[in-house]
Amino acid sequence: MSKKGFQSFAAGMILSTSVLAATYFMGEANEKTAAVVSKEVSENDIKEYLIKKGQTAIDTKEYDELIAFKETALIEKQKQAEAPPEEKPQNEKYTLKIVEGMNTGDVSDILEQEGVIASAKDFNEFVINGNYHTKVRMGTFELTKGMSFSEIVNVLVK
Repeated sequence: MSKKGFQSFAAGMILSTSVLAATYFMGEANEKTAAVVSKEVSENDIKEYLIKKGQTAIDTKEYDELIAFKETALIEKQKQAEAPPEEKPQNEKYTLKIVEGMNTGDVSDILEQEGVIASAKDFNEFVINGNYHTKVRMGTFELTKGMSFSEIVNVLVK
């Protein structure tokens, strides 16, 4: 490109930029934008918007109270988790009677209710996964609270 061609191109760019700037600053689009920006939003407008979105607004004092309550609850929960669990007598005996028609779920529920085991669901899964559910016998069995799952199963299948 020659020097004259390059100067003409630059002059065209300057002219087109000037025309675009004049159109932008003097056109109607700017007036519409200014009208939207200058509109004031009332408190009712905000409340209606929040209601439509399923949200709510609270004042700073109420927010601070909620945060303090949450922190207190977390501290209490942490203290409970750190507190040593109450010790249950481990030697306490329990007599379990299995009758015809009972399944391992029934046995698990009874053992949990009597405090022999902590979780009926975990015990039932242990029995089924170990394939002991087909070997449990009917009868009366002496169990001790605090026995492990495998110790309980050994008593029930002998």
